[in-house]
Amino acid sequence: MDSTSQKLNLRIPQQTLSSLSFAEGTEKGISQWLANLPKANIGETARQLYQGLIELNQLELAADRRLAILELIRPEVHYVCTALSKYYLGQSIVLEDKPRKVANLSQSLQNHLANGYKIVVAQERSIKSRDHASQMTLALQRSIRSLCGPLLRAFQLYCPVADGVWLELHQLYQLARRRKLHLTAVPDKESASTKPLSIEQSYIIALLMGSARPNQMRQSAMGKLFSTLEDWSRTARIVQPTDAKALFIINPDMDCPARYKSLIRDENLDNSLGLDTSELVNSIKDYMLQGNDYRGDLRIPDNMGVELLQHVSQSWGDLAERTFNRIPSGGQLKVSIGMSATHYRIAGKAFTRFVDAEEDMETNPFSDAAQREKQTGWATAFDGGSQSVDWHGAGVEQIDYNGTGSGIDEDEEAENYPIHTLPIVNHSPGGFCLTWPKEVPKQLQAGELLGIQETNDKDWTLAVVRWIRQVRGGGTQMGIELVAPHCTPCAAKLLRKTGEPSQFLRALLLPEVPAIDRPATIITPRMPFQINSKIIIHRPGYSQRAHLTERMTATGSYSQFEYQLIEKTKDEMSQSETKASSLTVSTEDDFDSLWKSL
Repeated sequence: MDSTSQKLNLRIPQQTLSSLSFAEGTEKGISQWLANLPKANIGETARQLYQGLIELNQLELAADRRLAILELIRPEVHYVCTALSKYYLGQSIVLEDKPRKVANLSQSLQNHLANGYKIVVAQERSIKSRDHASQMTLALQRSIRSLCGPLLRAFQLYCPVADGVWLELHQLYQLARRRKLHLTAVPDKESASTKPLSIEQSYIIALLMGSARPNQMRQSAMGKLFSTLEDWSRTARIVQPTDAKALFIINPDMDCPARYKSLIRDENLDNSLGLDTSELVNSIKDYMLQGNDYRGDLRIPDNMGVELLQHVSQSWGDLAERTFNRIPSGGQLKVSIGMSATHYRIAGKAFTRFVDAEEDMETNPFSDAAQREKQTGWATAFDGGSQSVDWHGAGVEQIDYNGTGSGIDEDEEAENYPIHTLPIVNHSPGGFCLTWPKEVPKQLQAGELLGIQETNDKDWTLAVVRWIRQVRGGGTQMGIELVAPHCTPCAAKLLRKTGEPSQFLRALLLPEVPAIDRPATIITPRMPFQINSKIIIHRPGYSQRAHLTERMTATGSYSQFEYQLIEKTKDEMSQSETKASSLTVSTEDDFDSLWKSL
């Protein structure tokens, strides 16, 4: 071991073994061992790789041989970690015992792999001069790439990044920069694009991911972004801290990600570096403005939604000052999670009753119940349409075939949409920081819609989850932003140019706020509503066509649109005026129900 590890303060084990217990310590021996791994049994494969890496890192071995062996093992570790991810991604934020252990195993596998490459870096002086540049470049790039795995996983699980990870990333890059190896392209078959990645690109990927406010993102969005950063990292630049375009500052002696330059006070920046994201942000904004007409060089994946693009362009753009200061406080809030639960709480009834209420069918020809009635074969029969006999008026006993009435249904709905009572950590006029003392529901994610009810308040307020984090020592906290103090529950149905309209879906109407020049908006599910969609907005007893004109915000759970009501045609106006008058023009058959009641 030479002094490189001491200079960089690398965390690596001592090499005290002269041989391996599971294979020969040669490329041939390791190749045979890897070929015999039980790939169909992912747990056993993971166990053998885990134990094998621990031994390998303690084996006395020349740097070039160690590097060659690690290159054989690396694809297998990548394969196993990818396979294991299904056990802990998409689960509840606070993992149960088994998923948590699987996540820890994945972290350990990649940390041990990174340790192997860091050992090669630490043995720099033993590398032959003719191979020095190529082997050091490879070892440094692989060290950084291996550390990026645990970094991303910590973000995806909303956990703190392990101590020392950022510090090692900074110092590995600094060494590459001093050796002038940071710009050399390195072949990397385990990258998402399988394209070569330089040390600097690999480092910038970590910096961009860390500064993208990942605790405000969904797990799936983080995975998409991380893969895309392999390409986008070519657009961001490492610059001097004094550069006017250096929006972020990287202090290589601090165990933290890049920080906004505008937030740094009284700190010596002589040894620091800057990160310039201006070209990247401008390209993303150009794409969002131009859409399909965008002809820039930045590649935007098809599966990257506009809400993710908006989020990263804001995160990597100029820092917006906090509107309100947080105030420590106590108390509790009642919280409902998701559109379905929040709609139920605000409406005070199940969605099926909200849309298909029998008393609404005459006034709401767009209801699902009315549409189904029109589509039946008996709708045109003499007693099958809206002109049929009104048995309600005849005083005939009504039989409820569903049991004891709607009370049971309401109880079942309430069980499906539970209320969570959460302690308040702090608050501001714009939102709250809440803590989860118990198990966190699986559906809780950044960008999820919430209903909140304060103590002694009957009304429900609309909010959204902005960030989630797991606090050291246990516990999960979330930051929520208030969307609107009041909203009106409604149902929205997409009108299609051809074919039948869609089914009614839950939606919420937010009123206009003239004081801040905010127009009336509607919150809908993500799909199928888009800009320029024509929809029907239904409230009990009233339906209106509307045009979605502009998307104000979008998350993985909902979209918020400005809308314009569509005026009725002359025929519709005349019909509505006729219906509204005190005397109605009716056919003789319209009186059938009247005869019975009289």
